[in-house]
Amino acid sequence: MILTKKNLSFLFFITFVLMISCIDSRKSKLGVELAMKRYDNLILKLDADSISMSFTPDGNLGNIAIGRDSIKKFLLSFKNIRVLSQASITSTLDLVGDSATQKGIYYQTALVSEKDTVKVKGEYTANWQWITYKGWFIKRMITKPIK
Repeated sequence: MILTKKNLSFLFFITFVLMISCIDSRKSKLGVELAMKRYDNLILKLDADSISMSFTPDGNLGNIAIGRDSIKKFLLSFKNIRVLSQASITSTLDLVGDSATQKGIYYQTALVSEKDTVKVKGEYTANWQWITYKGWFIKRMITKPIK
């Protein structure tokens, strides 16, 4: 390819567009929503390792488990549970700097000991923290079942 003034201008334009697109646009409400959908999918798989890594190193899961190792250990205790469905619906989402607070309703269906099906509905509050070059991580997750 011969570098003409026109080709060089086009090359600079493409480089500029690529640089702009590399700026992380996930540091947004959409990014938090996507992180929550990823979390829902991990709950569905009951993947304790990945779920715990969705939290900040000092993350708090319902004041029951604090820190990734503690969260993982807590989740591994659910050996007789198989999650059949998991969904969350956001009602409010506030984004301030590197933090976000998301509130909503969750729905979960689980099979206990391969015998009993349990359906749970509840409210959740997720406090998220943005970690540069890594994305959104849960700082604190609180759930409250609705009867």
